[in-house]
Amino acid sequence: MSGLLWQPGRIGPMELRNRTIRSATNEHLSEPDGQLTSVWVETLSELAQQEVGLVITGHLCVDRTQRADEGQPVLDGQTDRVLLKQAAEGVHQAGGRIAAQLSASGKKAMERVNGRPAKAPEDFSLSELDQLVEQFRLGVQLCREAGFDAVQIHTAHGYLLSNFLNPEENRRTDEYGGSLENRFRLPARILQAAREAAGPEMALLVKADSNGSGDLHHLLELYQQAGVDCIEVSGIDFAARSGEKRPFYADALLSARAGIQVPLSLVGGIFDLETAEQILEQGISFVSFSRALICQPDFIARMKRGEQTYSSCLACNQCYQIYRRRPVRCIQHTVPIPQLEKVFGGSTT
Repeated sequence: MSGLLWQPGRIGPMELRNRTIRSATNEHLSEPDGQLTSVWVETLSELAQQEVGLVITGHLCVDRTQRADEGQPVLDGQTDRVLLKQAAEGVHQAGGRIAAQLSASGKKAMERVNGRPAKAPEDFSLSELDQLVEQFRLGVQLCREAGFDAVQIHTAHGYLLSNFLNPEENRRTDEYGGSLENRFRLPARILQAAREAAGPEMALLVKADSNGSGDLHHLLELYQQAGVDCIEVSGIDFAARSGEKRPFYADALLSARAGIQVPLSLVGGIFDLETAEQILEQGISFVSFSRALICQPDFIARMKRGEQTYSSCLACNQCYQIYRRRPVRCIQHTVPIPQLEKVFGGSTT
């Protein structure tokens, strides 16, 4: 093994102790109204205590009328800033760095949670798009004030900005629809607002689909032109890859990265030390983990100590729904999480 995974890395102004990233993973740990909770804070701190280099929060919704589920936190003027600050402090005390993922749900917003239908790209007026840009700006400002090291704008996985980038989902006929440059117009505006709000001391990341936009190389170029500090690459079909234990999107990223100077991270299907090292050896700057850390929050620490090289995760994808049936995050877990029971105890799939 080359040991690249344990070497320090840099993303913009942010220095990381190693090359591991906890990819944004919805913790489902808000209060029913979207407020942050102390157990959410503790979950993030635990990941840093277990040697994760960069902890990215689960997606925080910048518009409380577009929440994706009953446990998704909201990041707006009503957010508990004390808990937001405690999250940053807890991760820092453990030697890690923390980024907040900011999102709007779009077609994935739940009507039963929000009391209104989900909205597709064509459902937004120009003034509503202006308002959305400012909601993202406010979210970044709140994170900056709380001491976060970075923010990540979520443009993947079928949420709103992914909807705008996808030609099959973006049916607008104005300057926000049509060509990839036009479909990128809203993400570009949000990234610019995020950069302005972040200032020079915070890093700006983006989560991108490797598929769904039609041209990954051009999409990466647009992100680079927008001035992001790191692009984390996933895919719109990640949830359909049950049982696969190999990097889902490595081939697509390696084929599309020519000329891209921005640091890249890969997520999806990475469950062992050897694969992580191979990704780094191929010139990808960071390796992101999600389901492996749902199953074992201490997986990175176990790998570093030499106790374990393969994740115990089954890649069964039942973590996407198990919390609705019993208050745990993985089918292998036996200790209940009271907050999940509080929020999802009476919900249905």
